[in-house]
Amino acid sequence: MNRLTRLAFAVFVVAALLLPAVSAAAEAETLTIKGDGVEHEVSFSRTDFEAMKGAIEQHCYSLANNFPTEKTEYINGVPLKYLLEQAGLKDVAQMLTFTASDGYKREFTVQELLYAPRYYFPQTGEKQPVPVIVCLKSSPSGFNKLEAGELRLVMGQRARGEQTNPWFVRYLSVIEVSCEKPAQWPAVTFNRVSEPLGVTLQLLHESSDLVKIYYTTDGSEPTVGSEMYNVSTSYYQPELNKPLLIEKTTVVKAVAIGAGKEDSAVSSITVSFDDAMFSDLAGFEWAKPAIEALAEQGIVNGVGGSRFDPSGSLTRGMFVTMLGRALSYDDGKAAMPKALQFPDVDYGSWYGPYVQWAVDEGIVKGYPDGTFKPQNFLTVEEMDIMAARASGTEQASRAADSKRRATRAEAAVALYQLLQP
Repeated sequence: MNRLTRLAFAVFVVAALLLPAVSAAAEAETLTIKGDGVEHEVSFSRTDFEAMKGAIEQHCYSLANNFPTEKTEYINGVPLKYLLEQAGLKDVAQMLTFTASDGYKREFTVQELLYAPRYYFPQTGEKQPVPVIVCLKSSPSGFNKLEAGELRLVMGQRARGEQTNPWFVRYLSVIEVSCEKPAQWPAVTFNRVSEPLGVTLQLLHESSDLVKIYYTTDGSEPTVGSEMYNVSTSYYQPELNKPLLIEKTTVVKAVAIGAGKEDSAVSSITVSFDDAMFSDLAGFEWAKPAIEALAEQGIVNGVGGSRFDPSGSLTRGMFVTMLGRALSYDDGKAAMPKALQFPDVDYGSWYGPYVQWAVDEGIVKGYPDGTFKPQNFLTVEEMDIMAARASGTEQASRAADSKRRATRAEAAVALYQLLQP
């Protein structure tokens, strides 16, 4: 027997030894449904699934994970509800526990999997209802390219962008149905911080990696279709979970929604600026009309506790931001500068886009050393020069005490005058 023949014979022997093992593994792949929420225990082999020709369905599923990224998958399988009905699902069943062959478990309520409408959301066109399904075959590119894989729990989305992908269970082996009442997720809490240009509000939850926090700012009740606060998890991109910036009196409502428990109670907080009326303007009657008018427009804000702090100082970054707001510059449409104008400006911060806008408009030019010094206190001279340039003239109106710090009241008056016809 020459070398080539011996090699071929060895490959044949190895293949012959492996084939029974592969076949045995396929035969051993079984899904069992049991528990006090069904009338009787049932088990389905891969062969049993393939024989359910009348029950097998094919659907597209839109998926999102908590990185977050989105994709579409083409699925062939048997609806979960059909399988549970074969075990005699009881009306009083409330919980479903899915266990993988490696011991991984994931819990869901019966309500969220069997009775909450779920959909496929295409990039264009109308949403399409899809069932929660036990996947037999799948493909990322089309039904004509389906390939058999492990038994897997797959579900649609209740709203576009819902991050259901982490809830899928691969190598599914047991579904336990229970009549036990589900627990409820704890409520969302708030952390309010007064900032120079408003209030930042953090939405917090003790299980923030297991739930998604949905919120509204118009007083309506939040749902899974509302804005999502924690779009990523603490172990992926936590920097995406940014506090809300509140610039006028606002009612914020939030709810925690996650798998296996009932939605939390709705939490609510009212961030109030006292209708732009401040209690510390005595002695500043000359500035009061300007302060209140600008506050009503969201151009300036108080410092909390019904106070405006009219004699307080402000920074160069704060004043440039106020200028931008007064002149209706939309920082949300700001493009990141091709080359950073100032090395000491954080262009991703609340004031960064306004600084670039002010540079583009010729309102600020920076210091001789090439910096902007956004945290330096604004002087009267700097305030007058910026306001004059914003109005289209280089002439500043005062020269006397120009080197002292400008006050918040003076800044409000300068902005108010700038807006007058």
